[in-house]
Amino acid sequence: MGKRNVKNQVDQALKKIYKIGESKKQLRDNHQETGIHSTTQVKHAYSVSMQFVQWAKGQKGIKDIYKLKRSHYREYLTQKANQGVSKGHLMNIETSLRLLSKGMNQFSKAQGFKERDWVPKQRLIHSSERSKGQDRSYTRDEVQKLRENLPESSQNALDLQNAFGLRLREAANLKASHIEERHGKLYFVASEDRRALNSAKGLTKASKARETPCLPRYEEKVRSILAEKEQHQFLAPKYNTVKSAYNRAVEKAKITNYTGSHGFRHSFARERLEASLKERGIYREGKDIIKRMVGNYDQGVRKDAGISRAERKLYMEVNHCIDIVHKELGHGKGRMDLVAVYMR
Repeated sequence: MGKRNVKNQVDQALKKIYKIGESKKQLRDNHQETGIHSTTQVKHAYSVSMQFVQWAKGQKGIKDIYKLKRSHYREYLTQKANQGVSKGHLMNIETSLRLLSKGMNQFSKAQGFKERDWVPKQRLIHSSERSKGQDRSYTRDEVQKLRENLPESSQNALDLQNAFGLRLREAANLKASHIEERHGKLYFVASEDRRALNSAKGLTKASKARETPCLPRYEEKVRSILAEKEQHQFLAPKYNTVKSAYNRAVEKAKITNYTGSHGFRHSFARERLEASLKERGIYREGKDIIKRMVGNYDQGVRKDAGISRAERKLYMEVNHCIDIVHKELGHGKGRMDLVAVYMR
């Protein structure tokens, strides 16, 4: 089937399921197949798939990926587990191999052939086996300590990440036009209109439209950044420049628990969730419900296990608060995997 070069076969298969810029949720709602939705996922899927097929070629003599078997899948994952690979990474390997299988099936259909059945219907690694998510958020003192050791231009990136819960790459590609003022409040707005100056294209993950309020304590700093910029101008230095500046600042500030710039999104998520719960007067009992939901997730059971009928209204209200924050971060609704990481 096609060229017998395994690299070409992997390329052909994965390209069949490129859906960058398309919403997973919308596809699911329309009962359509999802696929690869971000450039990062493309890289991961390609890297894992190539490592797997090269292993299959070297260890099993497989020169045509359409001759892969379930035994190869199982043996490869067993070997990785014996090498000490974490449960979380094993799950990521399974995800990538399942994407490869999905792409191969799409390619087979297009060529008029039957689907290839080499991936087990059930994952070998259950989500309950993944190590628990860790709190990667930073305290205000830690953020301030880092900021004091950054050059002014990179301070802008740090402030923007914390103000709107942005990824570092988003902060580096942010233009003044992406910040709007409504009724005296600032919002990050990435439009679905690809021709707009504040388009989400090339900015957000999978180019998804997003709208996020600014944390009140960062309003003044963001206004200061905007005061010197035209609508078409970027608000921070390039990604690699800021990333290097962060790493240097961490060393200077002697911050020992730095786990990367993504932690600022975690800090934003926690602050926004707490504010949302407090606005509704359910902070203490809401935090307890979230703790129980995350505990259920860790055990691999329904997130509402143990929630009584009397607690149902509170439970629904807490989930509404969680989904608000998910939306502001650019996540889908009901993502307990992300609650366990961002809001534990």
